[in-house]
Amino acid sequence: MFKVQKPIFMIKNIVFILLFIAVADTELSAQRYRTAAGLRLGSPFGLTVQQVLWGQNTLEGILTHHPKENESALTLLFENHRKIFSKRFNYYLGFGPHIGWIDEQEGFDNPYGVTFIGGIEFAMKNTVLSWDYKPAVNLSGGRNTIYHQTGISLRFIIVKRKKKKINWKFWEKWGKRKK
Repeated sequence: MFKVQKPIFMIKNIVFILLFIAVADTELSAQRYRTAAGLRLGSPFGLTVQQVLWGQNTLEGILTHHPKENESALTLLFENHRKIFSKRFNYYLGFGPHIGWIDEQEGFDNPYGVTFIGGIEFAMKNTVLSWDYKPAVNLSGGRNTIYHQTGISLRFIIVKRKKKKINWKFWEKWGKRKK
């Protein structure tokens, strides 16, 4: 017979796998930007800011509001991006903490927990368009234990990534000495 794993054990496994992917990655960056900010449209809607940390790893902050539920949340996600066809088109996976605020009249405690994310993004000129699936697990508080969210984000590139110049004439450096 198969044993059913406890949810916390499954979460630890997922976190370990995501950390392994992020640390084991040695490829060049998949993003064409350093900083991008914009709107997140979906369930719920909000604002998003994404900052490249190093290589293909970003930190994304998402502030959302769900008007029907009188609930807001702040999520901070560590994400690892991988290119699919080019630097302009890639997918990403990540996770991070979230904290929420519920209208006091609703009778629920403010939630906090862990959020996971997976999505694809496409960069064109000065904009980044992405679609993602973002399940959130409340460790305490909230209306539900698990939330399933999806959204489309339209971010505008604030700081572009500097292009690296490759010196193909490496032999020219051999004859020069430092003074």
